[in-house]
Amino acid sequence: MKFVFLTVVGNLFVANAFTSIASRQALERKTLLHASEQAPCVDDPKLIRNFALIGHSHAGKSSLAEWMLYDESIQKQVPTPGASSLDSDPVEASRHSSLFSHFMRIPHKKHLLEVADTPFGDFPTDASASLDGSDSAVIVISASDGVQSNAINAFQYCTKAGIKSIIALNKMDRPFLDISGVLNDIKESFQIKPVPLQVYEGEGDDFENVDSLILIDDDGNISRNLDAKLDHAWEILAETVAMTDDELLVEFLDNGFVEDDKILQGLRKAVLEQKLLPVVYTSALNNVGISELMDTIVAIFPNPMETREHVLTNVVEATGEEILSVPGEEGGFTARVVHTSVDSFGSLSVIRVISNKFDPSTGRYAALPNEIVNLRSGMKVKLSSTCFGLCGKERLALSDDSQVLPGDIIALQKVDNAIATNDVICSKEALGNEQHELELENLCDALSPLSRQAPEISLMASATVSLAETGKGKKSTKKVSTGDDKLINALTALGREDLALKVEQRSGQWIVRCMSRDHLNLLVERLKDRYNIDVDIGETPIAYRETISITVTNVEGKHKKQSGGSGQFGVCYINVEPLAEGSGIEFESIVKGGAISKTFINSVEKGVLDQLNAGGPLGFPVTDVKVTVTDGKMHSVDSKDIAFQSAGRQAVKSALEIAGTKLLEPMEKVTFTIDESLQGDVNSIVSRSDGYIIDTILKDNHEAEIDAIIPAACIEEVSETLRAESKGEGSYVTEFSHYQDVSDQKVKTICEKLGP
Repeated sequence: MKFVFLTVVGNLFVANAFTSIASRQALERKTLLHASEQAPCVDDPKLIRNFALIGHSHAGKSSLAEWMLYDESIQKQVPTPGASSLDSDPVEASRHSSLFSHFMRIPHKKHLLEVADTPFGDFPTDASASLDGSDSAVIVISASDGVQSNAINAFQYCTKAGIKSIIALNKMDRPFLDISGVLNDIKESFQIKPVPLQVYEGEGDDFENVDSLILIDDDGNISRNLDAKLDHAWEILAETVAMTDDELLVEFLDNGFVEDDKILQGLRKAVLEQKLLPVVYTSALNNVGISELMDTIVAIFPNPMETREHVLTNVVEATGEEILSVPGEEGGFTARVVHTSVDSFGSLSVIRVISNKFDPSTGRYAALPNEIVNLRSGMKVKLSSTCFGLCGKERLALSDDSQVLPGDIIALQKVDNAIATNDVICSKEALGNEQHELELENLCDALSPLSRQAPEISLMASATVSLAETGKGKKSTKKVSTGDDKLINALTALGREDLALKVEQRSGQWIVRCMSRDHLNLLVERLKDRYNIDVDIGETPIAYRETISITVTNVEGKHKKQSGGSGQFGVCYINVEPLAEGSGIEFESIVKGGAISKTFINSVEKGVLDQLNAGGPLGFPVTDVKVTVTDGKMHSVDSKDIAFQSAGRQAVKSALEIAGTKLLEPMEKVTFTIDESLQGDVNSIVSRSDGYIIDTILKDNHEAEIDAIIPAACIEEVSETLRAESKGEGSYVTEFSHYQDVSDQKVKTICEKLGP
């Protein structure tokens, strides 16, 4: 099969300027210098608010995070649009966009905000792992762009995972805004009532201030803002909150009002029960509403001791059972790995602490254990004495006797390949607790290496391509063999960081599956930047097959060679017949009378199988045939293994030419999950791709689930077309379905492109 190059190396790297490896190492050394600075801490998990910043691309998530750091004097430099100080990878700097999750610890009014700034819009796999370690989420929406598909996807993810949410309507400094329209879109798209918690002054260039309906003092006490100009807004909020609770509603109907404290409690309860969606207003450009956003987070979001039960692993496939652990003070240390990064200094694993031992006599939680157990592998792992709090690319040291609280997000170094993203780790003490031990035994089964797979769900984009390493500056390629450790090790390391990156070897090439073309381009950039590896991108080989429809009999294969000394001689006769689809290849011998010895029967079989795998007349491997060797001839001196292998190859090659083969193409079952309004688009795209619809289910949330059969060669084209027409809304999963006959016209096209 030909290796077709989409782009040569000389053109791969035009779009982005790369930071040199020396620059990268300097950046990493600079990062480590901050390890002497002390990370902000609290001594009570009830003072922690653990949340993620999520939303669509360029909504201002990282800018909001930077202003939070600046307002609390953690970051000294004034945030600059398009140049985030949080980005730790040089490729992020060259793209002016966050590509990976970044974590930070921000003190605010005696509380600790543990924040994950996620790239949900572009790279949702890393974001979803970070979200799984968060109790809450701030969904950032651009007031000028309105509700985008990725914001809807983010909210749906949070709803299903029990993650509490608020909306930050950012970019209030933009002109020509329709805030009422955006709020209505939120209500329609999210199917939940948005409740503004602020009154803002001015729009566009005149947006200068927000007045919060809820105040929080330096000790964390919450109260109503009694400013008279906010009375009307408070009445609307109070009525909305009362409608979510029967007792409050009765009091409101009987008295015409509800006490302020009860409204505040009812608001928080409604948010925790996901009945209301608070909205705040911000401008990350002008630092307006940032402090008020942090106040709202402290006032509304749950602390780790009252939050949802953390799902420590995905649903166990066989039973549908979920393994749960409640944050607590007994049973020892338990945590989940929510992010992994690898650099020249080794790997860094970011963990979310689920539970830890509390000592009532000292009023303190235990420190990080010296040794943990990885529940997926069962491996015991020694932990470095140094762990960090993170602030983007800066690593802030925790004191040697720092207690580790439920809800803490900390970074572990020097664990290398011992733990990976989504792993659950615990102390030996946790295993010794009877209740935890029973739970963790089940967890070990659920987290076997086979069950821990990267997500199959992609956004409406995919890229499955082959990679071949090439010498720097050369346009010729070198196919990568299994022994080429440089590329293999690089892909393995990047795969540890990125669960959506799937790599396999097929037909002597490395096949890479990514979430999108942009994801693929990122992989190429990082291979160049981090490992100085240039690669060419080729089309993925489609697993076409040949088969036959008729039986041919008594076909001779003969190998005879005589050159003076010992010769080579072998003759065999075979029958070849078609088998049912999916049967593969069968071989049988009915040779009688010792015409061919058993040893040489095996040689014939090897030759036959080699030829079938090498390809039939069209150049593709042959399947669903049975080959029967019926007779043959030997020579007492000249018959050899190599001679009968050659005879077997010649016989089956001749038989296939006599029978005439037909081409089979792999068909994929594709399940699309889309908005029901896109149903017609999907049907049309599938039809144009020589596919067909097999089932459609309309769901209650205005979604449609469409099952279709599509040729494997058309999957990427379907994905890109649908992405363009749907603006990226929806998702799909694929699985192999069956092989299907290819029309004569299509056979000609395929063979001209890929045949021998």
